[in-house]
Formats: sequence, structure tokens, C-alpha cells
Amino acid sequence: MYKVGVVGPELSIERILEVAREFEKNIVFLPLPYKQAIETKEIVLQHRKDVDAWLFSGPIPYAIAKGVIGENDSLHGILSWETGFYHSLISLLLQKKEGFKQISIDLPDAINTSEVRQLDPPIKDLRIQQFPADVNEQEIYRYHIQLWEKGEVDGVLTCYPNVKEQLEQKGIPVSWMTITRLGIKQTLLSLSEKAKAQYYQNTQVAICFIEAEKPDIERVKEELLYDIQSAELKMEEALLRISRQLNGSFQKAGKGDYMIFSSRGDVTNHINILQETIQKMHDQWKQPIAAGVGFGDSVLKAEYNARKAVQRSRTAHQNMIVIVDEQGIVEEYRSNKEIVSYLSESDQPELVHKLSEVQISVQLYNKLRSYVEQKQWDTFTSRDIAMELGMSFRNSQRILLGLRKTGLVEEVGETKSSDKGRPLKLYSFHSKNSFS
Repeated sequence: MYKVGVVGPELSIERILEVAREFEKNIVFLPLPYKQAIETKEIVLQHRKDVDAWLFSGPIPYAIAKGVIGENDSLHGILSWETGFYHSLISLLLQKKEGFKQISIDLPDAINTSEVRQLDPPIKDLRIQQFPADVNEQEIYRYHIQLWEKGEVDGVLTCYPNVKEQLEQKGIPVSWMTITRLGIKQTLLSLSEKAKAQYYQNTQVAICFIEAEKPDIERVKEELLYDIQSAELKMEEALLRISRQLNGSFQKAGKGDYMIFSSRGDVTNHINILQETIQKMHDQWKQPIAAGVGFGDSVLKAEYNARKAVQRSRTAHQNMIVIVDEQGIVEEYRSNKEIVSYLSESDQPELVHKLSEVQISVQLYNKLRSYVEQKQWDTFTSRDIAMELGMSFRNSQRILLGLRKTGLVEEVGETKSSDKGRPLKLYSFHSKNSFS
């Protein structure tokens, strides 16, 4: 089941879970309440491995979580605040028959204050103050209480339930801007669609091809056949164990060639264990190990992608796992835990034509661009590319010269010269290049 961590004040979580009952067939909701919004940081770090996605009760915990783990598709927030603003404003107006002339409002930085004024609330003077999401709530309380004591406001709208409680204790008319059923339902509908998509993706067929290079003749002469067979048995035993962890079926496809049938979800969840197993096999066998994984909505498509993946792994000579999915996206899992993702195809005819003129594949171009973006290089040399892509220096020079000829990269300078050799040319992807 798709697990969603629900983060927010306890009252907000209760409202969310009440609306969420109709979505419980596809989603398991894990309530994770806080007393103060700043606790969101600790909650996210502590439970990030327990859930598939996050649902935050508003823009404040959402912004805090984004600051902890960055932009992420797993983050969802009930961010529509306009209806909640009107609801809390009406609640405030009902507290005083003669109405309000001046009210103070606290809002997170993420909300544009001009949008509040465009709502045209029936209050002459709005004192709007914005705060960072992880602000100390006592600072917000002091802001409102000072305005009240100076007689500059006669009511308060706040985003923080603790601030509301403290102001109520002072006898100040106050209302908490909270989420509405409509906002909750809209967000849950979006989350439910994602859960369904994730379920279908996880149940896709996954086929793993593992190929152990045959020992050379000299090694066969030096070692006893018994030793070689013993090493093969150890490899098969290791693959049997990983097959069990993947809930998969293990088959021997030939001498040194193996297949594991599993599901995409199981392979994705255990990719680190698979990677460790491949590395141990390499250490024991002392020969290159190629590993390719293919995903697809049928066995035929998964096998086709797995064969493409293992071929890329074999030609790389770097003992890495290569994954190819149904959309042609390639992921390389290297021994140093580095992951590189790129497209093996392109739907841009102009790019394909330019690359074909200089005999460079779309896959190689996308892979090169992915490496440069991942390393956050503004400039790079042919030596950088040779080392990262595991190719000869001469070949990397040919590729960069070809890309410069097509205008996809530009020459921007040279490295500093040294006594050991000539300076290297510095390249950068063209600033006006739209192919990405």
C-alpha cells in the first residue's frame, strides 16, 4: 500500500483524516502531529524512510520540509489558502457585533500579500506581516500583542494555533486560518492519482540480467577446475539469496549468465543490496560483471530493455548496474554510489540530425549532458569527460570537437599551461542551446 505521512497541528490532521476516509482503499495515512511547526524538520528526517509521500497541512510545514529535503515529488501540501482565509475572517467578524476597523495578519513568506488585498476583505486597515516558515512562534505572538497593546489593532488572524490560544487567553479577538474540506479533498484527489500511478509502476515486470565474463585461458591453466567451479557456485548462491529478497525467480541462462524475474517495486527498493551483491561477485570472481535491469508492462518489453541495459553495462567495463525503463530512461548505478540518469532517445529531430552529422549518438550526448549537470560543471575539458565516461582521451576529444562543430557546445577558454604538457581547451554547453 502507498504510505503517506500527514504532518501538521493535531486539529488539522484530524480534519485531513476525516476527509481521507474515502481514499483509504489505495492509501495508508500515517498521522505525524506537531505542537510547533519547527518540529516538521525532525519529523521529516525521522520518518522519511517510513513513507512514500508527504502531505502537509499548509504552506508553513510544506516550506520547512522543502528546506530540509529540497524540491521533491514526494512533497504535497494543502496550499490553497483563500477559502480558509475567508472562513477564518467570518469567524473573527462574528466575535464582535460592531465589526473591526484594524486587524493584524501573520502570513508565511510563500504567500503574496497583494493576493490578500485583492480578496477585498471588509476591513479598512490590514496589518500584514510575513515571517519565515521556521520562525519562533513566540516572535509572532509578540508582534500581535504589541500592536494590540498600542491600540493599533482590534483583532488578529493567525496561521498558528498556539499563537491563537495565547492571544485568546489575553482576551484578544482572534481566529486561526486553517484548512477547509474543499482544499483537503482537492489535494487528496491529486495524491490518490499519484498513488495509483505508483502502484501500477511498482507492479511492472522487472528482469535482471547478470553476466560474468569467462575466465581467460591463462587463468584456467593456473587454477584447478575445482576452484573455478567453486567460485561459480558461490556466485549462484549469492544470486539465489538476492532473488529471494527481490521476491523473484532465479534462472541460469548459460555458463556465467543469470536471470532474475521480479517486479519494479522490489528491484527499486533493494537496488543497493543488488549493487552490493554484484560488487561481491566481482571481488570473488576477479572478472568483470555486467548487470542490466529492464522494466516493462510485459515480460517481452522488460526483457528487451534488460538486454539493452546489460549491453551498456558490459561495454562500460565499470562493474555498474544499468537500468532501462519503458520510457527509455537509463540509470547507471556505479560502485561509488553515484547515480546518473539520462534518456537513450530523443523526440527532437533537429538534435538527432545534428548529432548524426558528427556520428555521435543521442544516448551519448544525453549521458554527457547529465554528467555535466550532476557535477555542476560550468566548464569541462576532454580529460574530465574521458575520466567520467570511462573512455579514451582521444575519443573524448573527438566527441567534444564534433559537438562544437554542431554548436551544441562552445569553446570558452583554456586551462592554465604547465611544464608537463599543453593547456587543455575548456568547453561549455552553449547558453542558447535548447536541447536538454
